[in-house]
Amino acid sequence: MLGDTIVAQASAAGASARAVLRLSGPAAIAAAQLVFAAPLPRVRAQVDGPLRFGDGVLRVLALVMVAPASFTGEDTVELHLPGSPMLVRRLLDTLLAEGRSLGVREALPGEFTARACRNGRLSLAEAEGVLLLLHAADTRAAGHAAQWLRGGYAQAASDLRGRLQDVLALVETGLDFDDGEAGAVAVADWLVPLAAAAEQLRLLRASLPSAAPGGEVLLLGRANAGKSSLVNALLGRDEALVDGTPGTTRDLLRAELAPGVALWDAPGDLDEPTVADAAALALRERLAGRAAALLCVLDATAPQVPPAVLQSPLPWLAIVWTKCDLVAEPPLPSALAERAGDAVPVFRTSAARRRGLEPLRDLLLRSGAAGVVDAGGPLRSALSAAVLAIERARVAAPLGAELVALELQAALAALDGIGGSHSPEHLLDRIYGRFCLGK
Repeated sequence: MLGDTIVAQASAAGASARAVLRLSGPAAIAAAQLVFAAPLPRVRAQVDGPLRFGDGVLRVLALVMVAPASFTGEDTVELHLPGSPMLVRRLLDTLLAEGRSLGVREALPGEFTARACRNGRLSLAEAEGVLLLLHAADTRAAGHAAQWLRGGYAQAASDLRGRLQDVLALVETGLDFDDGEAGAVAVADWLVPLAAAAEQLRLLRASLPSAAPGGEVLLLGRANAGKSSLVNALLGRDEALVDGTPGTTRDLLRAELAPGVALWDAPGDLDEPTVADAAALALRERLAGRAAALLCVLDATAPQVPPAVLQSPLPWLAIVWTKCDLVAEPPLPSALAERAGDAVPVFRTSAARRRGLEPLRDLLLRSGAAGVVDAGGPLRSALSAAVLAIERARVAAPLGAELVALELQAALAALDGIGGSHSPEHLLDRIYGRFCLGK
């Protein structure tokens, strides 16, 4: 809620030389004044003064940043104090208790960054750059993160979007003309720039780190693809109900593989779901948010692409072929291969013969220690969606310009999310929900 004033510890948790408590919102200065004895001006300032709360008095530093010239675009106050966890907690509790009448509440994860984005201080790509920088594993990753944070890569995506608009204009110009007529546009005139745009989008996607999701993993696939058998085989015990009839699994079953690592066996996609099946799939969609990543489960005897996998916002942990004792592993469907790229591992398994399970189990166990933050995930999804739409447009070229135009519009919509001109709430929630408190 943008009218509230929020507060949270903005520095790392635990003992340290200094800690930072950040307030942001219309009552930030008034709330800080509840515990800071020296007057705080309504201009940008640094004030050294006494902090009072309970029976104690302590000299601290207060930084005042007045809207709109602050990180969030709102009035902001930072209190810099000794980094005692007990001291920080006591001060936070005091601010929340005494500031209740001013509308002060504790910040949600990522809410400071969310406000910066909504107030025009950051684009969605720059917000994601903050998270990329926080989770950079090496100097190369930090460099890429800085490019997203500074808007360099976002500008590159915006430039590509402009080029796609030019291609769409060419395609639409030719809609009213037959081949050979004045005004007709040769297919080659827009196919070549489309291929170049797709390649540059792939390069942008490669600048993002591979997803390192972990903990709670959702299994998605077609009905009767062998998800329940796979869960039982990984667990080494019969926990999920297995039957040859498609649609046997109607609920989400959570099975713990190890401390901190759990598998969610979910209903599979059906071509003609009954009312009960549709209700089970709706439940799957509502509860899937508990998971941090997904396993795409494919039946080697019937390699059909599960629509739920392509539509899910969750990062992919792996692709798993089942029933590989019955047939040789077929090639990945093109839609999956394009979406997965080189970063998503592929496993061949047989639950009946207990084959190929150990490498997959090892990955799942490692994922539990990796945490649940998918830095770069929304950017990766948007870039992948744009690339897929461009590839569909190229394939549709012989079928008619109308289909090409529709796919190019889909690619443009995907790139809108990166630039920040299109920001649906589910995308905002996914971006900010992965931040820690105080960011």
